[in-house]
This record gives sequence, C-alpha cells and structure tokens, in this order.
Amino acid sequence: MAESVERRRCPRVPIEAGVDFRRPREAHYAVTMHDLSVQGCRVACPERLDKGELVWVRLPSLESLPAWVRWSQKAQSGVEFDRPLHRAVFEMMAARLAPADC
Repeated sequence: MAESVERRRCPRVPIEAGVDFRRPREAHYAVTMHDLSVQGCRVACPERLDKGELVWVRLPSLESLPAWVRWSQKAQSGVEFDRPLHRAVFEMMAARLAPADC
C-alpha cells in the first residue's frame, strides 16, 4: 500500500488560537487559527472565502499581515502570507501559541 506524502514548503505547527482577521474595507473580527507555518496558516472563518482573495491576519502582538486565500473548504481556509514570517518570529509565535500539553 502506497503511503501518501503531503508536500509542503515548510513544516506547520498545530495551534488553536484566536487571531484577528479581516477582508478589504471591513473591520477586524476574531477567528480561530488551527495551524501556523512560516508561509501561512489555516483559519476557521464564518464566511466563505474565495481562492485568490486578499485578506489580513493579525497574530497576537504583530501588525496585520496581508495573505492570499489558497484553498477554502466549508468553514476552513488556508492562507499564504504575502511575505513569509521571519524564522525567529515564527518560532516565538509557535512557542507562545502552542497547546499547553505539548
């Protein structure tokens, strides 16, 4: 039986944390982020997002980051940051937001 291999540019960290989110010309509102990588994150959004749509994600203690919706399935969407997070910023966020039992 062939093993399925997930192709990613960089590893992701499982995280469940609240982040601020917004679309162009709208106010920020809270959504749940379910994982984080240097390149982007997965969010649970109450509205359907369209592939290719520009959005902004604000991680705790950071400015809003422009991001592009790369996929959307039901209430989950994967977004890719316009510019990857600096490795030190990613590691700080991963440590700060990782579940306590890890």
